[in-house]
Order: sequence, then structure tokens, then C-alpha cells
Amino acid sequence: MTGEPDQKGSTQNWMWVYLTDEYSGSPQMAFFDYERTRAGYHPVKFLDGCYHGYLTCDGYQAYHGLDASITVTGCFTHARRRFDAALTALKKDFTKEQLKETVAYQAMARIGILYKIEELIRNKTPEERYEERQKQSRPVVDALFEWLHSMEDSVDRSSLIGDAILYTLNQEAYLRRYLEDGHVSIDNNSAERAIKNFAVGRRNWLFARSIRGADASAVVYSITETALLNGLKPYVYLTYVLDQLRQMGPFPKPEELDRLLPWSEDLPDGFRTKNQE
Repeated sequence: MTGEPDQKGSTQNWMWVYLTDEYSGSPQMAFFDYERTRAGYHPVKFLDGCYHGYLTCDGYQAYHGLDASITVTGCFTHARRRFDAALTALKKDFTKEQLKETVAYQAMARIGILYKIEELIRNKTPEERYEERQKQSRPVVDALFEWLHSMEDSVDRSSLIGDAILYTLNQEAYLRRYLEDGHVSIDNNSAERAIKNFAVGRRNWLFARSIRGADASAVVYSITETALLNGLKPYVYLTYVLDQLRQMGPFPKPEELDRLLPWSEDLPDGFRTKNQE
């Protein structure tokens, strides 16, 4: 950030992203929120009093200060990454066959089974996903954590594999919660995909020169990512919306604006990407 009072040009600021999950049953949307810090009161301020339900996130402790009406669920991708980091560090000294005997490889294989199950039940109803998770996923999850607990006291806590095991065990209660409801995802990958587009763009522009510029960027990304989540071509959609707003005048009616939302069935044909048409 440059041009912001009381901050150096090299100061890091944060873009938070909130996203409705594809399993939630609600219209899919993404909301980018520019903040000066990564402090825990930002999600509290944003979510408390206006959202009740599940929040799927990584292990950042800030999310655990939310209202009791919000149930935090964990992300298996974040756990898997730690085991992947441990496995990558071993590759230069181990053969492929030796790697298959490591804790890191076996942990990733077990988590991989959970993802294979999710792939197979993706298009089922929430009720069907719940039932399949009880039959197929729960035994795998139970076995995974029983196995990890068996190494908890003997693992080198300063090692990469120690970090992976202890992180996963620390998140156990949250990682298990996707089993409780078919509306909940196994990870927060959809939010990470949304923020990735912002991160790619950031490499090009490097800085926001003002708070207004950062806030404007958050609005633009909120609209474009929501359009993408709903299978729309962002440029075509934005062009149409701006033209419609111009025609509506300064005081459009709420029902007129509703027809412009990315999930509206009143949008013209041809706005969808090929895989959504």
C-alpha cells in the first residue's frame, strides 16, 4: 500500500475473502474485504450478527473468536499440504519405493481416499452426501486420527512431519465436522481459488496507491469472482450491468436490481461459459 496515511510504502495490508460454498444451498457469491491488518476482529466484525452456520477455514486462531452461532469447520487441504511439504523434503534422499513407506506418503494416501469419496458423491443431495460420508468417509477419518495419535508422543516436534502430525491433530475437531452435514465441504479450496486470481493480478500492479483504490479493487473482484462462480463471462456480464444501470437512472427499484444479480434467471442467454450452458 502506498499513499495511505501513517504507513510506509512497503507496508503489507490484507484482502480477506468470504465465499458461499457450492454445497450451501445459497446463491454462490464472493466478497473481498480490504483491511489494514490480519487481526481476528475483522471476521468477527464482518460475520457476527449477520451470519449463522458453518465457516470452513484454515487453522488460523482468529476464526475461533466468532459468535457461538457460527460453527468452524476445518480444511483437509491445509493438513495435506504439511504432509506434502514433509514428503518433498525427503525426495532427494529416498527412492520412490522408500517414500511409499514414509508417514508423510501414507498420510497423503489416506487423505486422498477422502477426496476420492468426495469426488464420487459431489453431485448427490446433501442428505445423500451425509449418508455416504457416514458409510465411507467416517471409518477412514477415524482410522487416520487413531494412527496419528499413536505417533503423537514420539514424533520430533521440530521436524516437518512433526509439524504436519501435530497441526492435523490440533485441528481434529474441526476437520471432522464436514462429516456432520452434507452441506459442508471437506476444504475451503473454492475460497482459495477466488483469492488466487487477486494474487496473480497483484504481481502485476504490486501496490494500491490509496485506501479508496484498495476498496475499489475489492468491489471489482467481488463482482467478477461472483460472476465466475455463477458460470458467467465477467466482461460480458459487467458490460450488460453497467448499461442497464445507466438506463435505470439514479434511483432503480430493488426488483430491477435483483434481475441483474449474477444468479438471476432473467439474465440474457449467452452470458454463461461453455461448461455452464
